[in-house]
Amino acid sequence: MIMLRALFAALLLSLSFNGQAEEYIESFHSDIEVRRNGDLQVTETIVVRAEGQSIRRGIFRDFPTRYTTAKDRTMSVDFEVLSVQRDGRSEPYHIKNQSNGKRLYIGAHNVYLSPGFYEYQIRYLTTRQLGFFDDFDELYWNVTGNGWAFRIDRASARVTLPDAVTDFQLTGYTGPQGSTAQNLRHRRSTSNQAYFESSQPLGRHEGLTIVAGWPKGIVNEPGASQRRAWFFEDNQPALIVGGGALALFAYYLTLWLWYGRDPESGVIIPRYQPPVGYSPASMRYVQNMGYDKKCFTSAIINLAVKGAADINDDEGQFKLTKQEATELPLAPGEGQVLNGLFGDGRDNISVVQSNHGILSKAIGKHKKSLKRDYEKKYFNTNSGLLIPGVLATVIVIATAITRLPSEEVIMKTIFFVVFSVVPIIMLSAIWRGLKRLRKRGKIQVAVNVVVLLVFAWVILSTGIPIVGFSEVVPLPLVTGVIAMLAMHYFFYQWLKAPTLAGRRLLDQIEGFKHYLKVAEEDEMTLSGAPSFTIGLYETYLPYAIALDLENEWTAKLNHAIAQGLIESNYSHPGWYHARGHRDNHFSNALSSSFDSAIASSSVAPGSSSGSSGGSSGGGGGGGGGGGW
Repeated sequence: MIMLRALFAALLLSLSFNGQAEEYIESFHSDIEVRRNGDLQVTETIVVRAEGQSIRRGIFRDFPTRYTTAKDRTMSVDFEVLSVQRDGRSEPYHIKNQSNGKRLYIGAHNVYLSPGFYEYQIRYLTTRQLGFFDDFDELYWNVTGNGWAFRIDRASARVTLPDAVTDFQLTGYTGPQGSTAQNLRHRRSTSNQAYFESSQPLGRHEGLTIVAGWPKGIVNEPGASQRRAWFFEDNQPALIVGGGALALFAYYLTLWLWYGRDPESGVIIPRYQPPVGYSPASMRYVQNMGYDKKCFTSAIINLAVKGAADINDDEGQFKLTKQEATELPLAPGEGQVLNGLFGDGRDNISVVQSNHGILSKAIGKHKKSLKRDYEKKYFNTNSGLLIPGVLATVIVIATAITRLPSEEVIMKTIFFVVFSVVPIIMLSAIWRGLKRLRKRGKIQVAVNVVVLLVFAWVILSTGIPIVGFSEVVPLPLVTGVIAMLAMHYFFYQWLKAPTLAGRRLLDQIEGFKHYLKVAEEDEMTLSGAPSFTIGLYETYLPYAIALDLENEWTAKLNHAIAQGLIESNYSHPGWYHARGHRDNHFSNALSSSFDSAIASSSVAPGSSSGSSGGSSGGGGGGGGGGGW
């Protein structure tokens, strides 16, 4: 019997404990004082039941400070905490920024509450919460917020105006976000006060929203200067970036007008031989006013034409073999290529990634040699002029980002910029590849398409809410950042300018290109054109590859073979040895496969990437809260 009584008592105690375990808000009352200047001083009194579950140290209160207006503009309101109390005594608190507002934590980290009822009072000042219309002014205010995780047994609010009014228009809404239910009572309590009260408890994530309207003239309406000040305050990050973008464009445009405009070209005369003393690589370097891997490719092929090396192509796997030749007429930079490839006693080298160190060093020596011999004399990159613009961009973007309301918005903004820039870069690369698809670039286009698809798949599969980000991220700021990055890229190209000597050389190169690409039947109209022979074809092939005209030059070969001017069994030069079937001519293999092999094999593994009614929850105020 004693045992049964003990079990029964334990059961009653357990039921009693479970019955008291629910945490909820017993009452939520808000006193809203409307000041003559339009500010609101709000005193919220919240009585909660704590059971040590969610409410352990105290409660937190979320308060939105960023809103989107009916015209899709972003606006910010002030939120200044004046005092916080618990049971009539001052209580410690701290505030954390969120993406759309602030979270006020009430309580201390190391102080835990015993189960029971607690009365919290939050007094704060907020601005820009009133609506000023043609015939009336209005307070549309979400009293409780709809984000509470607890039920609210009673919710009420009192609105006090600075003066008595003859006409007080009152209404309100209750329920979850967007509800138009009106389970509340409202009345005019005094000449300048109105009182609102819910007529039934509010469930979790339900709230009380009130609307009070009064004749104009009671509250001072903000003037045009104040509205302009608010506009600049609301859009400060975007305006900083927008102003920076305009200043950067003006700076770069001025530089281009002073330094970037090319000298006028002279009369282009067809030339039947390349400019004397210039190698294929040097002609490409001057024409592009910069170095790329194809400069190195054309240098190797020119060395092969001169008998210094053989090129072995085993179904796309390339191997370079040194040939014993003395007193070769080497062009500037070609000696560095030979020493880089066949130094330390090497007789051959495979163009594979395991030899990236040798290849990258040879490329570096070649690039350095061309830069020493041709840059400044034939063209100026003016790249040093970009440094102030780059530094200014970093300062502008950093300044704008620090003006964003929270770390969350900062991180989402940075991610959104990256998400926007990467597809643009990939689409640009795909477009460039498609334009040269006949010449080369099929593999590059395919790789870029795959990378773009993988990027999109990662974004979608990880569930990153890009659309949701756009609701928080200031899109004008993102647009400004992308515009500034684009200006650096384009003006880096546009600020390059040939010197007068470079302009004369470019005119000669253009004349030689005219000969390389002119159709065979049109060449008959040219006077003094040399006879087309195998020797001429092979000698000029490195120049055609360097100038991206290998297809046009090879078309001349095919025409000569068709006319019987060259033996039909000619397939490739003696310095080029190929195994495996190829659908295209050997020159295409040299300009695409060989170029790609060098590009991929000169990079260390892993060092670079391959690639109008109202509703509940409306108006100002709002937010919600919980325990912590």
